[in-house]
Amino acid sequence: MFFRVASNIHNRHSVKTIARFFLCLAVLSLSLTLLKLSNSGSENGPKWGNSADNDAMMLDSWSSASQLLAFLESSRMTNRSACRVFYEFGGVVINNSDRYKDGQKSVCLDQGLGPAINNCLVYSFGIDNEWSFDDDMAKLGCDVYSFDPSMEEVDHNRSARIHFYQMGLWNRDGYIYLDKKRPEVAWKVLTLESFYNRFKSIHGEREIDYVKIDIEGDEWTVLPQMIDSGILGRVKQLAMEVHFDGDDSVDDIRQRIGLLRSLEIRHGMIPFDYKSNLNSKGFVPAAPKKYSCAEIAYFNSKFKM
Repeated sequence: MFFRVASNIHNRHSVKTIARFFLCLAVLSLSLTLLKLSNSGSENGPKWGNSADNDAMMLDSWSSASQLLAFLESSRMTNRSACRVFYEFGGVVINNSDRYKDGQKSVCLDQGLGPAINNCLVYSFGIDNEWSFDDDMAKLGCDVYSFDPSMEEVDHNRSARIHFYQMGLWNRDGYIYLDKKRPEVAWKVLTLESFYNRFKSIHGEREIDYVKIDIEGDEWTVLPQMIDSGILGRVKQLAMEVHFDGDDSVDDIRQRIGLLRSLEIRHGMIPFDYKSNLNSKGFVPAAPKKYSCAEIAYFNSKFKM
């Protein structure tokens, strides 16, 4: 009798154990299903790195400038949670409700990414006599190399940390004629890789902590060469002002968004901040309610600790 009761208790215990096991499996299966649903391409879904094919198909299916520019402003464009701490450096306050501030750049300060005090390197392309970002980075102790072929200034040291050169960023080395005020003046231009090779004898063969590009629409000319050259592997952070205008077709806008996506897909450059230029609404007539210029800041994921 005792053994029969013990056997029954043991059997009931085994049944409960098995039931708990299958219940755990069911909960796990439900959790995985919910996780997949939450990552299935909703507006707040994963970034490009997890849904590149879905985004490409979606972008190819859109036929209006408004849809494409809306993508830039969406949560798929920027993973703000990827950088835990970032601050703005530079910028000038403007007494204008359409702009408020201009020239500031977001810098991620997370471990492995933040510029080391008194030991950092910055390349700044496009100055136009607005030095606030370069000055702020110099105050951190960064060596700042500033470039702008449109400024009527000779090469000089603005300070002990800031070195100005009357040269511009382009997709090849040589000379170009783009000066609207002085059409007869040729600008000396280099690729980013050539700039690095030229100046590494001065600043050493080290990573570039920050590259700032604000070259009034010519970013679309230089980006493909930068991406293909591999030089971005030496860049910890990249900030650009991107521009769209009334001459851009829907295909032009789609192609340019594809270029921005390839920074992440091919080089692991994570966009952690995106700010529309408040003065740029309606620059693209086909999308009168959308901003057509924006500041985008990226960090290179291979340096993040």
